[in-house]
Amino acid sequence: MQIELIGCTCAGKTTMARDMVEAGRQQGLDVYMAEDFVLAQVRLAWINNHFLRKLLFNLSGLFASAVSWRKNRSLYVFATKILLQLPISQLERMNLLRNVFKKLGISEIVRARSEGRQIILLDEGVLHVAHNLFVHVTTEPKLDVIPTFVSLLSLPDVILYMQQPESTLIERIIARGHTRIPNPSPENVASFVRRAVTTFNKLMQEPAVMNRLVILDGVEQVIIVARQGNDRASGSAQGIIQPLEPQYVA
Repeated sequence: MQIELIGCTCAGKTTMARDMVEAGRQQGLDVYMAEDFVLAQVRLAWINNHFLRKLLFNLSGLFASAVSWRKNRSLYVFATKILLQLPISQLERMNLLRNVFKKLGISEIVRARSEGRQIILLDEGVLHVAHNLFVHVTTEPKLDVIPTFVSLLSLPDVILYMQQPESTLIERIIARGHTRIPNPSPENVASFVRRAVTTFNKLMQEPAVMNRLVILDGVEQVIIVARQGNDRASGSAQGIIQPLEPQYVA
């Protein structure tokens, strides 16, 4: 089962995913972060160096995206066309396209190799590709093409949407910085965050997404809002998250 965590930069996706792995394993579940799972498939899980692990993980995703080119051709063409229309540098365009292909490839590996009761957590999967395609400092998101984008995706079993107040996201990004905001003024960061929130809220309105959706509201503590759809998968996700509620503030 694939569980993808989505949300704006600094919403707490990676921290939440790691907490879910620990909580799931305490419950006797076979839960993995996508990076650990993918590296295990290529017999490289023994590597401890963070930089090398990330590099090999990314290369695995890019390789898988090339292998699955015929299957995902329409999605790759769509993503390329969107990025070609943006008023950004060629270098930034290539970096974004590389990230798009990597995320799609990782999802393909997880879908092809996971089995049985395994639960794989992706803190940046196929839906998070929307952040690369539509969220930019220089232009408003193209919300009208999001239904087409969603229709081209092989969606995960469960989608966990990490919601945070815009003020919290702005504060965190200003403190940490962001490679896609070269001039991280409060105005630019606020614009970037607003566009990200707008994009993800639009995604959440798509029926195919809503049918797999669990919302994690981080205003005070995690609040689970389950939508209709795959009850078994959503129930598994909620079962992992619920023990974290008293201790986890996103």
